[in-house]
Amino acid sequence: MPGKPCALTILLLAASALAAAAAAAAESANIAVYWGQNATEGTLRDTCGTGLYAYVNLAFLSIFGAGRAPVLNLAGHCDPPSGTCATLAADVASCQSAGVKVLLSVGGGALGYNLSSPSDAQDVATYLWDNFLGGTGTGAGAAPRPLGDAVLDGIDFDIEAPSKYYDDLARSLTSLYKGDTGGRKYTLTAAPQCPFPDASLAAALGTGLFDRVWVQFYNNPPCQFARGDAGALQSAWRQWTAALPSAAVYLGLPASPDAAGSGFVDADTLVSQVLPLVEGAPNYGGVMLWSRSYDKVSGFSVKLQSNLQNRNENTGNGASSSDYKRRIYTIVGVVGGIFLLLLLLTTCFICHKKYRGSSPPVEGSTTPPNKEPSEPKLGAHHPKRYTYSEVERMTKTFAHRLGQGSHGDVYRGNLRDARQITVKVLKNCKGGDKEFMKEVAGIGAISHANVAPLLGFCLQGPTRALINEYMPNGSLESYALSSDDSVEENYSLWLYWEKLFDIAIGVARGLDYLHGDDDGANGMHVGIKPRNILLDQELCPKISDVGVANLCEPSARGARERDGYDAPEVVSRRFGPVTGKSDVYSYGVMVLEMVRAKRHVKVGADTTGKYFAQWLYEHLDEFCDSVSDVNGGTRELVRKMIIVGLWCSQTAPASRPSMSGVVEMLEGSSADLELPRRIP
Repeated sequence: MPGKPCALTILLLAASALAAAAAAAAESANIAVYWGQNATEGTLRDTCGTGLYAYVNLAFLSIFGAGRAPVLNLAGHCDPPSGTCATLAADVASCQSAGVKVLLSVGGGALGYNLSSPSDAQDVATYLWDNFLGGTGTGAGAAPRPLGDAVLDGIDFDIEAPSKYYDDLARSLTSLYKGDTGGRKYTLTAAPQCPFPDASLAAALGTGLFDRVWVQFYNNPPCQFARGDAGALQSAWRQWTAALPSAAVYLGLPASPDAAGSGFVDADTLVSQVLPLVEGAPNYGGVMLWSRSYDKVSGFSVKLQSNLQNRNENTGNGASSSDYKRRIYTIVGVVGGIFLLLLLLTTCFICHKKYRGSSPPVEGSTTPPNKEPSEPKLGAHHPKRYTYSEVERMTKTFAHRLGQGSHGDVYRGNLRDARQITVKVLKNCKGGDKEFMKEVAGIGAISHANVAPLLGFCLQGPTRALINEYMPNGSLESYALSSDDSVEENYSLWLYWEKLFDIAIGVARGLDYLHGDDDGANGMHVGIKPRNILLDQELCPKISDVGVANLCEPSARGARERDGYDAPEVVSRRFGPVTGKSDVYSYGVMVLEMVRAKRHVKVGADTTGKYFAQWLYEHLDEFCDSVSDVNGGTRELVRKMIIVGLWCSQTAPASRPSMSGVVEMLEGSSADLELPRRIP
């Protein structure tokens, strides 16, 4: 007889647990995250062990296609050429045992990839299958699998360069997925930009083969949440969910304000204003975050899960679907409570608490599992001081020089936490130690998404050096201003117009921040040049060398090396004093050069910026009409860039707008912009 009541107790325990899990799951976010681009984000095993994520994308296979040897780039986590990434196989297995799907993301912001033909797509699919999925390698004598014996759960497309044949890649992978996989199921996902349709993945998504699509609602002002207005986001969301009825669609967001140039939505606003507008879609899947490193610092996913748990009746206007869900959750909670009461009675009187125990933590609870301490933002603290011997260790005795300039040489290195850095050893420094420390303190206080942060410095004896984060994509000069006509080498062909516009507006916002309320009128001069605009993993622009001119006297050679980006007053004081308006001029020339490089425009024998600006002034409509490979919205962006460039590069400083005015012009409509009365 005692066996039946005890069996009943077990059943009631299971029913209670299922009811609680169902309610918790309904109120928690299904989160996908990108991991692999910052050594400080922790191990893959620890990432999965937080219990916060359902999907982890390993970022990125950054080079592939067109005959290139595929290259896996996981930043400082491991070194694929030496085979150390094979140690991640144990972490992958740990994630999968915890129910977390691990996928390989191909593409990313580095843009060293494209597909040249359907057969090329088939070859890439076969490589992915043999090296990361169900295959066993590529035969005797071939290189070992990059991740050892790990078998990932699928492939993610994070393609940011318009190209053909990604639909062929999707079909080829799906064909392999449906073969003899031993009962294992593989997933196909993608991360398009939110302007619909995505220029890079429209054809691939049109195949209907993707299981999950995390749409990036950031770094895309036309369709992202902005200043409390979710109208543009909601409109784009409806387009995406309607176009992908067979896929689970995720809301892609940055995990902190530092993770993207624009589009950040804090956890409170997301739960109260945004999610009620998107959860009603039958194929709403959850939230995708860029990225684990930013999420670890900000604790965004922890706050999101907690806010969802505590969401009350006031969820905002138009949340009828959420109201319905809450009623269901209430019913489930009441039924679960009754079962729990019966469980307690049965346990107390029959089974003597034999089956009473602590439940495993539920994902999304207000006390998140394994919560890691928040790490401070870099900009919130003073730069760290290093000794000369520490700088030598970081740079391996200055073994890898990246470049040289009038203010010093730049070397690549690593901090003790494996974070990649650059060390600029200054020369021709002016002033004493006190003046140097004052300038460094000022530079260290700068904190903006579009300004390269100062991590540290060295002041020991005659040595003075500045330490910054290493930007994997180099400078704007090498990406958007190449003079090489080769499609393979000229990265400006890979940077589509929307990305060029994002770079232009990002630099403008950074300069506006640096100039402050007086717009640089009181002497603030940064010295903008394409080589001083660095690009991070997502091609977000970062203004570098801020304040260096105040620390060093230019060398005699540097003083002679004036170029077309220098404003007239920088070259000759007869045009007036050097102020922030000098940066406006340099910015304008840079934007026009970006336009010229993108279209490979040559104006007669002389192709200097001055003559190109005059040609654009006289042929604006003709040029914009010639941009036949873009839609109307993109054509508007191109027109804005040109008009802003012409205004900024006016000879007279008083004729140039302030940087705050430039930002307003770029964020507004091109229909409101008029050409200046005269050419630059």
